[in-house]
Amino acid sequence: MMKFKRFGFRDLLIIVLLAAVLEGRQKLAFSAPCCSRNSAVPILISGDDEAQVNFGSSIAGVVGQVFDDGVPIFGSSLTSEYVRAMRLEGALLVSDRLQLGVGVPLVHYSYTVIGETEASTRMGDIRLSLGYEFMPLWSYSRWKPQGFLFSVVTLPTGRSRYESQTLLSTDVTGNGFFSTSFGALLLKRWTLWDVFFVPEVHYGFPRIFQTTGNSIIVQPGFGGSLGFGVGFSPGGGSFRLGVRLHPRLDQARFVPTMELDVREQGWVSNCDTGFDVAYMLGSHDTLSVFYTDQTLLGEARNTVLNRMAGVNYQHRWER
Repeated sequence: MMKFKRFGFRDLLIIVLLAAVLEGRQKLAFSAPCCSRNSAVPILISGDDEAQVNFGSSIAGVVGQVFDDGVPIFGSSLTSEYVRAMRLEGALLVSDRLQLGVGVPLVHYSYTVIGETEASTRMGDIRLSLGYEFMPLWSYSRWKPQGFLFSVVTLPTGRSRYESQTLLSTDVTGNGFFSTSFGALLLKRWTLWDVFFVPEVHYGFPRIFQTTGNSIIVQPGFGGSLGFGVGFSPGGGSFRLGVRLHPRLDQARFVPTMELDVREQGWVSNCDTGFDVAYMLGSHDTLSVFYTDQTLLGEARNTVLNRMAGVNYQHRWER
């Protein structure tokens, strides 16, 4: 293992913001790449559509780990850890401003150590969402954004690390807790540019796990994230180029016992830096690709560091 210096890369932020990235005709190419890459943010209908469905596929590689000191340790060439995921998501209007959504993932987790590979494929955590357009665009404004409130309930349908039955825990495909999140999406589009802002808070409910004949209760607690980004449509055409940042902070998990409360670790934090390219295939279909890196910006603590790439296809039905 080799230690690297702390990763601030402040100068990269300037390059990232100037690198501007793809929204086609100012409709729904925006909704897929801007907000659906973070687990706390649901799929939302933001255009003049009645329903939409997304199919996404991604692969994430674990490239390092960081502990409470904030110094990343990058992995050896003798090991590799990958998570391949497919996700089917849908959203449906139930009134002019209220919508429901669901996301169902399938996760393949593989871990290779010195030529020996362990792998598992299981369902991940299902997400149910409710969205409300509290700031609709009924009249044109140069500066007033479109605004949504949302809530997400996550069901622990994937297997957590407290329930793992394999040597290298490759059967872990979920967080393991019922959780709920509340947040808002503010977005504004112009002819060539768009911006978005997504504040969000979440809470994981305590849960009892059975481990080797013993029962333990784990308390995840509160957390939050703050996403923001910008997109650019060259010539106002069918392409969108986008860049986004999404830092996240979570409480340490506690495992209460009869003698004392054991804190598993310190606060958990990381930051996604994402780049998106989207192309509108027609008035109802959008194809996008994305890249997300957790080693570029922000302070990471007590977590693994991932680099992820994926593709997303979206189809919409107009009202």
